[in-house]
Amino acid sequence: MSESKGMTRDPLFLGLTRPAMLLGVTYNWFTFEGFVSIIMFINGGDDKFYAFLAALVFHAIGFVLCSHEPRFVDIIKVSAQTNAKCVNKRFHNNTISYDPS
Repeated sequence: MSESKGMTRDPLFLGLTRPAMLLGVTYNWFTFEGFVSIIMFINGGDDKFYAFLAALVFHAIGFVLCSHEPRFVDIIKVSAQTNAKCVNKRFHNNTISYDPS
């Protein structure tokens, strides 16, 4: 009988399942980072250099997080959607629903 090796790993699988990335971070993180950086730049007053440094630090944090788990932004979005608190939950028998029926 021939010995079975078990499952083999294909390096192409990892590349096909990873999300699209830009400068080492996912597009979701990059757009979020862009919005935060623009807001900091607009509200920065005369110290625009600090907004630039904060954007670099924010990008470095995203780079480290994306290198460990590329879909962490999607995980946070899904957990926020599923664990959302409904304000008028007590009126609908403790269900998260806005439909009175």
